[in-house]
Amino acid sequence: MFTWRYLEGLACSAASRGEAQRAARLFGGAATLREAVGYHQTPRERALGEPYLDAARSRLSEAEWEVEFAEGRNMGLEEAVEYALSEEETTTPVPPAADRPSANVSSALTRREKEIAALVARDLTNRQIAKELVVSERTVENHVANILKKLGLHSRERVAASITQR
Repeated sequence: MFTWRYLEGLACSAASRGEAQRAARLFGGAATLREAVGYHQTPRERALGEPYLDAARSRLSEAEWEVEFAEGRNMGLEEAVEYALSEEETTTPVPPAADRPSANVSSALTRREKEIAALVARDLTNRQIAKELVVSERTVENHVANILKKLGLHSRERVAASITQR
């Protein structure tokens, strides 16, 4: 019944692992299934998935995104579920140069983002960061997504490397 929600959750998971092509397909499949049952997301529901959608989109060119998203939209229910449950990785490796932050990194981040980036560099989980800063885990997830996007990075490890280089 809520298959599109599961696909969307798996799309978010793929995006957080840097599997942009897989995420695009799963987001496409979820959109088709959501439309098929006539469900319209609330602004809050859209906002929860947007950081993941944005993270996946930022790793692909617009043309690549459109192709992968269309692939997902063209899957039937069974095919989408089978794909979602498969171990197949569809991500094209991103060259190391794409993970290098811009020269003026520290000015790109807010004070809170710098604080969270430093905690990420200490290898703390989102839950641990949330507890230390007395904020919700979701708030930390949003900040981490913003940090990755602003710095043009694709993993927490790159954030840690970037911070320790300073």
